[in-house]
Amino acid sequence: MLRSFQYDEQWNIIYYPTKPSGFSVFIIGDHHHYVQKQDSYWLNHPSRFQLLKQLRKSGYTCFSSNLYGEHWGNDKAVQFAKDLYHIVMKAETLNEKIHLFAEGKGALVALKLLPLLQGCIRSVVLLNPCLSLKEKWALEKNHKIYFKPFLKEITKAFGDQAEQLEDIHISINVPIKVIHVMGNDPKKQFLLYQDLRKRNSAETEIVYLLPEKRYKVTSEAVLFLKQYETVL
Repeated sequence: MLRSFQYDEQWNIIYYPTKPSGFSVFIIGDHHHYVQKQDSYWLNHPSRFQLLKQLRKSGYTCFSSNLYGEHWGNDKAVQFAKDLYHIVMKAETLNEKIHLFAEGKGALVALKLLPLLQGCIRSVVLLNPCLSLKEKWALEKNHKIYFKPFLKEITKAFGDQAEQLEDIHISINVPIKVIHVMGNDPKKQFLLYQDLRKRNSAETEIVYLLPEKRYKVTSEAVLFLKQYETVL
């Protein structure tokens, strides 16, 4: 069962569990993870659908948004995410302290959201997160085929400030679990995880999975979330 609604011309979906626990997960998707009326990337992609199915089976009410499409963590998307939290909390009977699950570039919104919803976030799970736009820029610049569309998206998201982007350097005090499915990953990515750990005064757990073990993402995520529900 699900409910979709529009806010500021953006589609949002709430996915209801069969037996709600009262806890919720705000899913912030990656590149091209669209949300439309009664439809979303997570409903159509096999592995994401299985993850969503397991979260709901575990009692979680999940919600997600289109967030203006290719936002790359811009302020407009972050503010929208904050507004959506308050809309969902007002409309649904849920514990006000939520979990975040962010994949890829969704991590850029999730981390900026932490100080805006201070005290309202239980834990954060990051799946193969993009933690540095500068690093992403440098990586894509070496791939001419991909750089042009990437530059177009960044310019659309940030306008004239696209080439002066600053990375996120906020202090964090929320339990975070990074789940990284191995691939052709630059060494810099793993250094960014260590930097995240240094900036977080709460627990930061980092798990690496081989591609053939990707099915473990669900159990790793749910197990982590459950640890932070003993205090209402």
